[in-house]
Amino acid sequence: MSLLEVDGIGVRFGGVVALDGLSFSIADGEICALIGPNGAGKTTLFNVISRLYEPSEGDLRYAGEDLLRLPAHAIAGLGIARTFQNLALVPGLSVVENVMIGAHARSEGGFLACTLGFPARRTERRVRDDALELLDGLGLAAVADHSAAGLPYGTLKRIELARALAARPRLLMLDEPASGLTHGEVTELGDTIRRIRDDHDLTVLLVEHHMGMVMGISEHVVVMEFGRKIADGDPSSVAQDPKVIQAYLGTGS
Repeated sequence: MSLLEVDGIGVRFGGVVALDGLSFSIADGEICALIGPNGAGKTTLFNVISRLYEPSEGDLRYAGEDLLRLPAHAIAGLGIARTFQNLALVPGLSVVENVMIGAHARSEGGFLACTLGFPARRTERRVRDDALELLDGLGLAAVADHSAAGLPYGTLKRIELARALAARPRLLMLDEPASGLTHGEVTELGDTIRRIRDDHDLTVLLVEHHMGMVMGISEHVVVMEFGRKIADGDPSSVAQDPKVIQAYLGTGS
């Protein structure tokens, strides 16, 4: 059963075509990687799914529901969460407070109301406990009360992942999560993504340039070039596709 269906999505910025009739679907529970050269339109699609961009054409369905009828603020409540290429943490807050922000869509009083001392103290305690549990699961319990400022980059990436998980998503979208990580951190991240998919019963849509990790953890790979899909299938078949080799993986030895 498909959880996300992308059908003929097109996006244009003036005369620039960012997405050109893009179509594919993601099965419930799978890890799907979206790959392609810079400028292929991968992040543009993320922004369409997040309802930050309005497509000029096409349909987008999530769990059978028309996403294009919904405003951006309704997406998290529907069960979709994402990370960003550039870290979007709040340096002035602690690590656990940053993670708690991710739960705002399911908090009765809202995170801000809780921190200002308004009602919903019970919700605040529950959200904090959940955030601490997520941090512990990602090996970050020791820095929970530490300021988010000044921590190593790899740690900040995991904090952002914990914040996305705090929304209790069904679809988790990761935008270049391995960017800036060391080789060892990339290997650990791949193991972490598989584990959280299983532990949290998630479907994962991943944009990533680190091909070793993509091919190692994905069950489904969609390859893009200039806003179009040029290949779609399991990692083995995609890696052997001549169009992919020419456009992305390279033809040299």
